[in-house]
Amino acid sequence: MAASSMTRAPLVRWGAWLGVGLAIIALSACAALHGLTRQQDRAYASVPPGRYVIDPRHCSVIFSVDHLGFSDFTMRFDRVAGHLRWPAGGIAQATAQAHVDTSSIDTNDAELDAALRSATMLDGARHPTIDWSASGWQPTGRDHGDLAGVLALGRYREPLVLHVRFNGYGVDPVTGKATLGFSATGSFSRARLGLRAWPGFVGDVVHLRIEAEFVAAS
Repeated sequence: MAASSMTRAPLVRWGAWLGVGLAIIALSACAALHGLTRQQDRAYASVPPGRYVIDPRHCSVIFSVDHLGFSDFTMRFDRVAGHLRWPAGGIAQATAQAHVDTSSIDTNDAELDAALRSATMLDGARHPTIDWSASGWQPTGRDHGDLAGVLALGRYREPLVLHVRFNGYGVDPVTGKATLGFSATGSFSRARLGLRAWPGFVGDVVHLRIEAEFVAAS
């Protein structure tokens, strides 16, 4: 027993020192993050003219539809690309485009994902993307506005107005990149985009919520 205890003692001490080292690393990381400060400017005039592209790691496209009246069933698309052109004239003259990869639909249910990608609904083989373009900004508040655009899936087109909040412009303290942030909501009819499957089971109105960061194009 004594020999066994002696064998374990160095291991215990080594484990203790390892724990101390990991704690120091964690505290150092926390201290570094604590030193970061938010530097967003919510004034549109602060945004330099240029082309900004969606940061795919900081973009969420979430949507929900009524399911038999029991719930608003929520899904998301995992892959989105797009850009924003911010001219010298400011946001009133800005234009935007986004392209959603239909194969990236994510319901947290593999069987349902496959059904939605099939010809029954999105028909991803024929329609690899849902596209949206916008060029009409109407201010509704100090940092809010409506952005009018058109949603396209295959041969179908549907007007879509996004209610947008400008979260600010600044240099991301982690990446060092000039960044714009937006939050947006909107809704549209899925039937008008040709998505008519499962009537009575799934509602027609699709509710969107978007969180997106754009970084200055290099």
